[in-house]
Amino acid sequence: MSALFFIKLRVIITMKQSLYIAIALFVFPLFSSCCDDSDQNYIIIDSIEVINYDEGYFEDDLNEGFPELFAIVRTAGVTYFTSEISYDTNTPAAIDFEGLLFIGEEMNEEVEIMIFDDDEATTEDLIGTATFIPGDLLLRHNRRETIQGGFLEIDLLLKWECDS
Repeated sequence: MSALFFIKLRVIITMKQSLYIAIALFVFPLFSSCCDDSDQNYIIIDSIEVINYDEGYFEDDLNEGFPELFAIVRTAGVTYFTSEISYDTNTPAAIDFEGLLFIGEEMNEEVEIMIFDDDEATTEDLIGTATFIPGDLLLRHNRRETIQGGFLEIDLLLKWECDS
C-alpha cells in the first residue's frame, strides 16, 4: 500500500473525528439547556402532604372516624382544582395534585389551598386554608415548600422541568 493511501485514510479519520466533535458541540447544549431551570416560568405541584392541622376543627359527627382529606385550590376566588379524596389516616397525609400547573399570569396570583374533611352524611368540614404565590417559589427552586395558615401546615411537593 502506498503512502498516499495512508494519508487519505488519515484525512478521512480526522474528518470523521471533526464531524463527531461538531455534532457533540451542537447537540450537547440542546440537552443541557433543557435542565437549565433558571428560565422556567411555571410551577408544577405534583402533590401535597398535610403535615399538621387542628384536630379540634368543627365536626358534625364524632362517629365518622378519621377525616378523609381532599383539597380545593382557588385563585382569585375561583375554583382552579379539586383533588381526589385521600384516605391516609395519619399525618403526613398525601393528596395527589396530578401535576397541577401554574403558568403565565397565574404565577403572580395568590393561590389558596383549602383542606376539607369529606363527610358522607353531612356537608364537608373545612379543616383549614393556606395561601402562597407561585412566582415566589421559583427563586428558591426547592422540591418541597412548606406553607401555613393558622393551625394548618402543608408541604407542596414540586416537580421541576428536569425531574424524571
